[in-house]
Amino acid sequence: MKKIIFSILALLIASSILCQEKIDYKNEKDAIKAVIESEAISHYDRDWEKQSKSFLQDESFIGLASSKAGYMYAIGWEEANHIYEGIYERNPRPSAYRLQNTNYKIKVYKESAWAVYDQIIRNSQDELLRKYICVRFLEKVNGDWKIVYISYVNTTSYDESEVQ
Repeated sequence: MKKIIFSILALLIASSILCQEKIDYKNEKDAIKAVIESEAISHYDRDWEKQSKSFLQDESFIGLASSKAGYMYAIGWEEANHIYEGIYERNPRPSAYRLQNTNYKIKVYKESAWAVYDQIIRNSQDELLRKYICVRFLEKVNGDWKIVYISYVNTTSYDESEVQ
């Protein structure tokens, strides 16, 4: 009897493992990068309608940014939406700045992912304006990746220091 129960349990565990949905990590990482790139480009294009589609628009959204000039902290979509609308009212014209995201580190789970990467902003004369370390946490909603946490630190705002 013990052998039968053990065999049934082993069969259930094996079938559970085999039936689990496989994650195509390369495709998921590419899709995540596309959302991140679209969000950033639409920000500089001042296309709030397109940019806002990159975000999970509910009370779980969090935005956090820091530089020498100060910081931004928004909890929930309503607060973030209000902050972004204010930014676009003060700066309505599309920016000529160019951005480059590099050094992506992305960890993908079945329904969520996080990404850490570097972002460089240059002007139209190719002069370095700012460097950021960016963090994004995303959730998969109806098959689409949505940013639920956005964070960045403007590293050019601070003096370089040695880590001890």
